[in-house]
Parts: sequence; structure tokens; C-alpha cells
Amino acid sequence: MSDRLPRPEPRGAFKRALRAQLMAQAPGVLAPRETAWSRLQRGWLRPALVAAAILVLLAGGTTKAAADSLPGDPLYGVKRVAEQVQLAFALDDTTRLRLLAEHADYRLAELAEAVSTHRGNAPVAEDEYAVAVQTLTAAVDALRGTPGISEDTRTLAEDVVDAAHAKHEAVLDDLADRVSSSEQPDVERAREQSDKLHPSDRPVETSEPTDRPNSTRSPLPARTPTPSVRR
Repeated sequence: MSDRLPRPEPRGAFKRALRAQLMAQAPGVLAPRETAWSRLQRGWLRPALVAAAILVLLAGGTTKAAADSLPGDPLYGVKRVAEQVQLAFALDDTTRLRLLAEHADYRLAELAEAVSTHRGNAPVAEDEYAVAVQTLTAAVDALRGTPGISEDTRTLAEDVVDAAHAKHEAVLDDLADRVSSSEQPDVERAREQSDKLHPSDRPVETSEPTDRPNSTRSPLPARTPTPSVRR
């Protein structure tokens, strides 16, 4: 029977209409669908890949040179980018606070080196230290003002900033003993910034002995020991 009947063929107009309809529907069918994973990729995967690329770069030959750089040096920006990556991956506010305290320590060490041996870098180093102190104190104030914050977290924040102040005062005392009289104004300006490391509603403690211990916080050496100062 199939030998007697011709094979049906679609009309040309029908084929053209069907092809046009399929082509019109193709973008919607072939477009990638929005999924939880794609939203996750957009949210953090791309920044994480960028951060990973930066860390790979830092693992190369520029690592030590960047770590030893001072404000104003060509590779100083690489060091600062690495610090920002650290902050971006901080798991919680207290971890971020400790990182900011470390960064303030770095800025002071850079300032001390610039004042001592690289006078041309000193003005920029002073600015970087001032910004680091301001960022740290702002983070402490923000953490202490968080609604529902526990007393332990509040005390930890205050201990971190007070420990940083104690360390910075020790470094500045040592620096003042080593530099000449013409460099003393640099030390005094840095000391003005260091004094801002006290929370606004907490009195500054003196080294004078007292008969009654301060029960509002833990002793500083228990959390962040003050480093010894070389003379």
C-alpha cells in the first residue's frame, strides 16, 4: 500500500511558519534558569574567585617586597589589598575587630620606621595610621552599639582597643627615646592618634596602684600581652 501512496510532504508555508515559531521560543527555552546555586554564585562566588586570584598573586615573588613596603612605596597598595581580603573573609565582628587592631599595629610600625629611617614616607605613614585608628575605634563603637550584644562581646571589644592603646604607647615611648628632637613632633602627633583608642564612655586607667580592682573588664595581659620594648 505504501508503494501506491505518495509520502506526505508538509507545505512550504507550513514549514516556514513552524520554523519561525520555534526560533521565537528558543531564547526562552535555552536561557539559563535562575537557581539557588546561580544566585549563590552571583552573591559571593565571583568575589571569592577575585580574592583567590589576589592571594595567588601575593604568593608569588612580590609577597616579601609588599610586606616590607611603606606608605608611599609602589607595592604598598598590594599589602593593603591583602588586608582588605582578610577583612572580607572575617567570620564575625569580633574576628574583624581583631584584624583591624592588627592592621593598626602595622600602620604604627610603618610610621615608626618611616620616622626613623625614611623621612620621605613619614607624612603618608601618619595619615595611614590616623585612618587605621579611626577605623578601629569606629568598629568598636559599632560593635558596642549593636542591639542585644552580650556583655562578654562588649568587654572583648573594649579589651581589644585598650590593649592596642597600651601597645602603641609602648612603641611610641621607645620611638621618642630613639629619634632626634626634630622628629619629636611626629611622635607627638602619633601619640594624639593613639590616645583616641579609648572608648568614649570609659575612663582612662592610670598606672597608679589602687585598692579596689576594676571589675568592668578583664586584665589586659590576659587577652593581648603588651610586647617588650627594646632600648
